Amino acid sequence: MAYTLEIPQAYLAAAPVVVTSPTTRCGTTLVQRLLCASDNGFVYGEEIGNQFRNLAGLFATQIKACDQNGQAMDDAFALALAGGLRDWRPGLTPPAKIVLNAWADVFYQFPVGLAVFGEAIGRPVWGFKWPGCQADTLRTYLTLMPRTKVVYVLRNVVDALKSAKARRFVTSTEGAEGFCAEWARNVAGLAALAGDPQLLVIKYEDLIEDRETVLAALSDFTGVRNMRRSEFDLKVNTFEGQEEAGHSPTQYIAPEELTEADWAVLRAQAGAMMAEHYPAFLPA
Repeated sequence: MAYTLEIPQAYLAAAPVVVTSPTTRCGTTLVQRLLCASDNGFVYGEEIGNQFRNLAGLFATQIKACDQNGQAMDDAFALALAGGLRDWRPGLTPPAKIVLNAWADVFYQFPVGLAVFGEAIGRPVWGFKWPGCQADTLRTYLTLMPRTKVVYVLRNVVDALKSAKARRFVTSTEGAEGFCAEWARNVAGLAALAGDPQLLVIKYEDLIEDRETVLAALSDFTGVRNMRRSEFDLKVNTFEGQEEAGHSPTQYIAPEELTEADWAVLRAQAGAMMAEHYPAFLPA
């Protein structure tokens, strides 16, 4: 038995801007800062991004469970309510529709609350960032919140890996292999969303080299106004601290060069996707 989730229109009005990328170190923080440095927008960081990711995942899991097991949940509840349940049933639940409606109330309070707060502070365009979102997660956002706008920041994996090494996110050949594989997997997964009007893909390299064109596209897509260009002058990409920990006394850390082993795993794991999207960054 399939259960229809009836979501109030007030909930479906939630329209977050989700800033993401294939991996970390792709420029999502710069895009977030630009959107925050506007007249009417505010994009929260990875703390809120992680909360949305977890909450949406839990809600999607409950929807799937109720769709698959809803009749059994209803039957078990009815039997227990009538006093006829005699077997071991530690997972007893309310009827499936009650569970779904309760979860809808739980989930949508988060975006609705942030939207109301955004209006109150004069920043009605709101959102969050979370680098490395998989296509399935983005599709979940677009299903649960159809007015979501996804800004996907694509950066070549060569420079992303150099930055990740400097930040100490990657400290071994195995780590480089996993980083490059994640980049390639997520870039490939992006094809599933191709043509979706709720998706804007921007290249980090274009944002740096042709900022006005990219900022115009970003403004048109998100609705933010008057992003301050001074954000480009701020060179911050890590916490204040010791460089051995991937930090810096100035909050900026320079990229670290790749080793021959790094190049080998990069070609093996991400060569095909790089050849498609960034052929000039692969040495002969």
